[in-house]
Amino acid sequence: MTAKTDSSAKHFELKLKDRPAGSMSQTEAIQHHYDNDTRFFSLWLDPSLTYSSGRWFDPITGAPLADDLAAAQDAKLAFHLDAAQVTEGTRLIDIGCGWGATLRGASQRGAAHALGLTLSNDQLTHIAAQGWDNVEARLEDAYTFTTDEPYTAAISIGAFEHFAKPGQTRAEKIATYARFFEVMAAALTPNARFSLQTIVWEAVDFEHSNTSLPETVFPESSIPYIEEVVEASAPTFRLVYLENDPRHYAMTLDVWLKNLKAQKALIEAEWGTEKYQFFLDYLRYSRLAFTRRKNSLARFVLQRR
Repeated sequence: MTAKTDSSAKHFELKLKDRPAGSMSQTEAIQHHYDNDTRFFSLWLDPSLTYSSGRWFDPITGAPLADDLAAAQDAKLAFHLDAAQVTEGTRLIDIGCGWGATLRGASQRGAAHALGLTLSNDQLTHIAAQGWDNVEARLEDAYTFTTDEPYTAAISIGAFEHFAKPGQTRAEKIATYARFFEVMAAALTPNARFSLQTIVWEAVDFEHSNTSLPETVFPESSIPYIEEVVEASAPTFRLVYLENDPRHYAMTLDVWLKNLKAQKALIEAEWGTEKYQFFLDYLRYSRLAFTRRKNSLARFVLQRR
């Protein structure tokens, strides 16, 4: 079978690194990566379509929490739902909700309303088709979100990496993050918990961090440092808990790579060789970054002041 070279593949091959900084909106940047056909991601993610690091072991004791990817993703989702104190009657907002695994988990716990914000049309369509009780998804930017009825819990997994832009100074990045926390604080009731997971820089100096994230993978994105998140959130949220360990993501990426390789023939036939090679290289690069502690994975549990 001949590899496809349709318009979506040509869009995928766009050399974004040649575009001027700031020429792409956040919506365009998110859609560039995530609107690659839900079926494509389903071939190498776990069944819940969770496109972020799992939680493989206890951070204090090192005791294993999972022996496969699906169990690691379940453990991660349980951690965030517990940290945000999602129970029956909770009103949850999920920023960057992906394909809805967290929303589904909240629904299963009896949440009164679980709202997910995404900038991906494919993710929105997928969630709308599931029919989960008390779940809603919107195509909406977190920075413009407002609500007349405050939420009692918040979760964000893997969205924070996209808020700052390359070329911003440290002060500008912190100001960008602070505005996000102000929006979240306005949407939450006092003392509500906010569980946040994000990739962070670790063994990389600030100047190098602005050139280390491949523009062809996540255009217009800049990963935070832990101290930037802490400083930006301090005026509106108390830090309750923090864990920082790159091994969770390295282990997750290792399974994604194995799954991707196992689907090589199908992916190349359906979407083309270049797309397969692109994601293979991206996952390999990412795994190396976590293995060398260039990047790490941080989970913050915050409480609205």
